[in-house]
Amino acid sequence: MRSILALDVSATATGWAYGLPGDLPISGVERFGREGSTADETFVRAVVWLNGQLSVLNPAIVAMEAPILTSGGGFTNPHTADLLQGIIHVFRFAVKARMPGRAHLIASSTARKTFTGHGRYGKGAAKPAVQAEAVRRGWLTLESMDPDKADALAVWCHMAAQQLPELSFNQPKTKRPARVADVEF
Repeated sequence: MRSILALDVSATATGWAYGLPGDLPISGVERFGREGSTADETFVRAVVWLNGQLSVLNPAIVAMEAPILTSGGGFTNPHTADLLQGIIHVFRFAVKARMPGRAHLIASSTARKTFTGHGRYGKGAAKPAVQAEAVRRGWLTLESMDPDKADALAVWCHMAAQQLPELSFNQPKTKRPARVADVEF
């Protein structure tokens, strides 16, 4: 199994999830923008954070939710669009500079389909569905719930399911062979 770092990037917060398929992923949220910061200062904080994560976690795969660029897709103004695109670009640059391969861009509907069984939801229904699935799987609790963490876990699950298909929603669980650490002597 190859380790995965998944990112849900937005202009205000970046959710992240990390782990090996089949293990309990860890997750968190980082906020790079500060009151009065320029976009460039935000980009620097973002790339410094990601470089640290790449150094410490050493993931084999980095994936991030692809930005929604259509009308009504969440951009409220040019500044927000610039921040989102800028963070995504510096993240992609950092991954390419440090790792073989590239960062994988995953459509949110594709990640949701793998995670919840449905890619499309009615207005306002997608985030609660993803959050409920994160709780159902035991990856987050109601106390640790954060929408950005839940979205990052959906991206992580999509990439992990490429290696361990039973992580896809409603797939039968196959018995995995015991690892040495799982066997009692």
